[in-house]
Amino acid sequence: MRYLCIGEPLVEFTARRDAPSTFDRRAGGDTLNSAIYLARLMPAGSVGYLSQLGDDAMSRWLRGVMAEEGVADLCATEPGGRPGLSFISTDMRGERSFLYWREQAPARRMFQNGDEALHAVAEAGTVLLSGVTLAILLPESRERLFAALERRLAAGGRIVLDTNYRPALWPDAAVARQVIARAAALATLILPSLDDLAGCFGVADPAGAMALLAGLGGAEIVLTTGGDEVLHRAPGRTRIETHPLPPKIAALDTTGAGDSFNAGWLVASEAGLSPVEAVALAARLASVVVAHPGAVIPRSAMPDLGLKVAT
Repeated sequence: MRYLCIGEPLVEFTARRDAPSTFDRRAGGDTLNSAIYLARLMPAGSVGYLSQLGDDAMSRWLRGVMAEEGVADLCATEPGGRPGLSFISTDMRGERSFLYWREQAPARRMFQNGDEALHAVAEAGTVLLSGVTLAILLPESRERLFAALERRLAAGGRIVLDTNYRPALWPDAAVARQVIARAAALATLILPSLDDLAGCFGVADPAGAMALLAGLGGAEIVLTTGGDEVLHRAPGRTRIETHPLPPKIAALDTTGAGDSFNAGWLVASEAGLSPVEAVALAARLASVVVAHPGAVIPRSAMPDLGLKVAT
């Protein structure tokens, strides 16, 4: 599997702006969003999704979405399990508010039973996970994942970390800092946002964020700053480059902006684009995403990014 995305798939219910009491059902969850965009941009069969679902109607529906999007379903089944739900409302500026029902989700118990999930990690070319992935796992599951990532890295695999920090998912910020820093030290590519690092680590500005991450290891870093310039450090280097973004647009819904940006960056890099070109392409995809409701836009709305990725 070229890309293996690991995380918690959610059933998202997004309020309609013209009828706030009416909700549209969509698949969601940060790494699943990225997996879908990667599958749309990469050759068929390139992307898999690893999690744990139940045997209920909502779990079956999520599996159907993955199948339709060309994402290989590597999710184990927990009898009687039910996936997490989220309800999303947006204000007039496109900013989101969330309500979650996810404590019961089977994804929390990934890596506890059997070796299928560990085998999937061992076989992946690139493993993509997020701060949410790490937050929702039970501590023993998290330790098994870290051990698998260490083995995969030693065998030549790539590890991509989206720092996505959600305070409500962690016991406290100190635990989050310890776990996310541990993952960042393993990663070959870190995709942080300034908001994530400010909330979790208390950094005040982009320079502080880059210094913090650089101190954790030699990973490539692509730091987004809420629609302003993007900071990039090549792997193992000290020099930091700054790349401008296109002018901001009025967002209808910012859900999925970072997830789509991540997918765009990864595919642009695979296609051999320079960092400045990759930033521009990733930002172009994200700008289309925020102009639509929900994290995953219709296939018909996908921009032609002109990418050619080798099979």
